[in-house]
Amino acid sequence: MPENKWGVIYNGDGLTLSDMLHFASRAQDAGAGILWTAEGWRDAFVPLTAIAAVAKNTRVGTAIAQMARPPVLTALSALSLAELTEGKFVLGVGTGPRVWNQNWHDFDVPRPIPRIREYIECIRAVLKATPSAPASFSGTFYNVRDYVPFLTAPVTDIPIYLAGVNPRMTELAGSHADGLILGPLRSIAYLKETVHPNLKKGLGKRGGGHCELCLTHICSVSSDAAHARNLARHAIAFYSVLPYYDIVLSPLGFAAQAQAIREAFERGDFSGMIQAVTDDMVAALALAGTKDDVRRQARQFESLADRIILYSPYFGVGVEETRANHTAMLEVFT
Repeated sequence: MPENKWGVIYNGDGLTLSDMLHFASRAQDAGAGILWTAEGWRDAFVPLTAIAAVAKNTRVGTAIAQMARPPVLTALSALSLAELTEGKFVLGVGTGPRVWNQNWHDFDVPRPIPRIREYIECIRAVLKATPSAPASFSGTFYNVRDYVPFLTAPVTDIPIYLAGVNPRMTELAGSHADGLILGPLRSIAYLKETVHPNLKKGLGKRGGGHCELCLTHICSVSSDAAHARNLARHAIAFYSVLPYYDIVLSPLGFAAQAQAIREAFERGDFSGMIQAVTDDMVAALALAGTKDDVRRQARQFESLADRIILYSPYFGVGVEETRANHTAMLEVFT
């Protein structure tokens, strides 16, 4: 992968915040074009602020900030990071899984497309507000009346990227976002047959332009290729629980494996989830193996996307193994 066309995502894994800052600094030195934070067991914005302080020459972004956060507060966090980074911040947003919204945030999103569309539109309206020109937004899901910032933000031109998997969300990214962040489960056929056509369709709705396509890749690297593949199973098991990844899994012939993983999850059998991930799933869904293996696998995607996001497996993975994998990933892509 060419220099600056790759990045690393942090925050879901078992790294301490000190570890994250250490590896973020090393990733910048290795040539990473952007560093991301997810909302795993930490929020996205505070760790990203710390990363921006140690990797001052690199773009940073949220991948993603969840829609459970009100749009005005999301916009304010984005403005703060854009100021801190002198315009090198990307706001990545997404709906989050429906069950998380129901169980953790006490709201349901049965219509995610129109809601996240309004969310993006509302954030953009707030970003444009000035002390002399308040922002208002009236929609089905969000209403903001006369939002007045008390100071004029120094950086307000903030790119917004959208997380998506299915066709309509991909199309929405093309029509309403500056970038599309694809989830960790993907295949070449899925990119060519689902993502590219729908992204193009969305771009057509706004009269052309460009929407940066970012691929999140499960990545595990070791001198012991079998060990690396076993590590990748952890991430595949975690994401296979989510039914919206059936658009990737079913065409590859992994419907039965996905069902077995979900049944194990319902039983609380986490080791059973990982054991249900087959060798052919690892081969199809992850960058996994020795350094040379991973370099070769990554090259397949160079012409299919603008950027890759390296994702170290964390579900059921210890901190020492996580540190070793982050070190190995940087050695591959330096």
